[in-house]
Amino acid sequence: MLSKGFRHANRYRKIVTTLARYGFGYIIQEVGLFHIMSLPKRLATNPGEFDSRSIGVRLRKVMEELGPTFIKLGQMVSTRQDVFPPSIIREIEKLQDDVAPFPYEDAKKQVEEDLDGPVDELFAEFSIEPMAAASIGQVHKAKLKDGTPVAVKVARPNIKEVIEKDLDIIQDLARLLTQRFSWAKYYRLEGIVEEFASAIREESNYTQERYNTGKMKKNMEVFPAVHIPNVYEELSSRRVLTMELIEGKKMSAFLNEEVTAEVDQSKLARTLADSFLHQVLFNGFFHSDPHPGNLYILGKNQVAYIDCGQVGRLNRKMRNQFVDYVIALTKRDPLLVTKAIFEMAYIPKNIDMERFEDDVEYLLDKYYDQPFERVRLGEAINDIFSTAHRYQIFIYQEYTMLAKAIITLEGVCEHLDPHLSIAQAAEPFGRQLAIERYRPRAWFSDFKDEVKEQEETFRSIPKELQGALKRLNESHVGVEMMIPKMGLFLNKLDRISNRISFSITLLSFSIIMVGLIIGSTFGDSSSILVQLPVIEISFIIAFFMFLGLFFAIFKNGRF
Repeated sequence: MLSKGFRHANRYRKIVTTLARYGFGYIIQEVGLFHIMSLPKRLATNPGEFDSRSIGVRLRKVMEELGPTFIKLGQMVSTRQDVFPPSIIREIEKLQDDVAPFPYEDAKKQVEEDLDGPVDELFAEFSIEPMAAASIGQVHKAKLKDGTPVAVKVARPNIKEVIEKDLDIIQDLARLLTQRFSWAKYYRLEGIVEEFASAIREESNYTQERYNTGKMKKNMEVFPAVHIPNVYEELSSRRVLTMELIEGKKMSAFLNEEVTAEVDQSKLARTLADSFLHQVLFNGFFHSDPHPGNLYILGKNQVAYIDCGQVGRLNRKMRNQFVDYVIALTKRDPLLVTKAIFEMAYIPKNIDMERFEDDVEYLLDKYYDQPFERVRLGEAINDIFSTAHRYQIFIYQEYTMLAKAIITLEGVCEHLDPHLSIAQAAEPFGRQLAIERYRPRAWFSDFKDEVKEQEETFRSIPKELQGALKRLNESHVGVEMMIPKMGLFLNKLDRISNRISFSITLLSFSIIMVGLIIGSTFGDSSSILVQLPVIEISFIIAFFMFLGLFFAIFKNGRF
């Protein structure tokens, strides 16, 4: 079980002892790691020694102390407000990604290795001190040979190896916890860790961020008031990303200042809302972390999105499902909301449908007793997601990521324009998407996607059926179906069919006899058939056939 983890025994020990030091030693002891790793028993703290309200604080400190992978893991945990308690989410959201920078010489070496040339030849200028440092990498200000200012992101040395090592250990721990604790099974801990591992790997790869940024820039061309930085492909790699330097004002700084006339806040809020909804509902490709630190104000009403390392993706089917869900919320119809959720989640077999629908109705009545345009859409979505989780309904990650992004964006827009409703802003987009859905081209595209999705299943059916029949034949397995009262029904059916057969035979026998008698009486006496004893012979044959059928029917007792 721990074969992967123990390739990194020292790191494993560091993680386990850190967890124990912050009050989680009893969990480590329960899964047997104290014995395996020969740890002192004093680390196995009693959970009663710590205030349960401090769990979030202690988890945050563990993540901060264990470094980049755990900080990113924590940031992603904060997007799962449908799964984890609010007290933990509030603390995890405080995770600071501002860490000490690594030496310039290391950054320079990495740039030169990846871009195949000396820094002095690649750039006209390259700052020694970084502009910002985070867990994955740091940013240096630079200038191209033509004088264009750029920002160069450089990954931390060996960050890929560090992340992979930590992910191996985290996945090991998730498996152990799932085997021992019901809460780990309840939260589907292994599945959540797998989702996070995939996201962390993607974010730590600047090639992926380069692609995301280029795609986002193309998608946002329809919004002149939205700016996405240019990416310089020839000066980028997996560990180095060179982008246009955005020199506007950070949204986070602007929101803490006094209101000024320099910015049209209402237009800026509407631009943010419309551009984000367009990303979600038409592109199916959206910035999943639009917090104020990732937004810049350029001029009076222009906004720039930066840091496209984390993006969400929704295919056409998912976009339609999300629109159906929002429409169901606007109608305050618990049945429609329930149906929409069931399309967006993994549903357990033993769910109490009526009870879940009642809870949804209660939440709608209690929380949405106000005009829908005044409701914060992100919170509305997330509250019902949280209710769903109590029934072990696990909303797919794409939707939970979207809910978190909407909540974040609503917070920004609310500061800029308290009167703007994301729910209202979404209405025309939803209406247009609904119209698009029923156009022949869209319908055909959906049909084609559905056929493609089921193609593999259809192809596998003959093979699976052949295999099943072969197994049945080889093992001589019989199949018995127990259906209440089916035997009685079949018995009655058999009796009816026998009586019908008997009646038809009797009728046929009578018709033959009548025909023969009439023929002998009025027919041509010179006929050879009349001269032969046909009546007697036919009677004898028909009589014995009749007796045989009668005997067979009565023998099986079903007359």
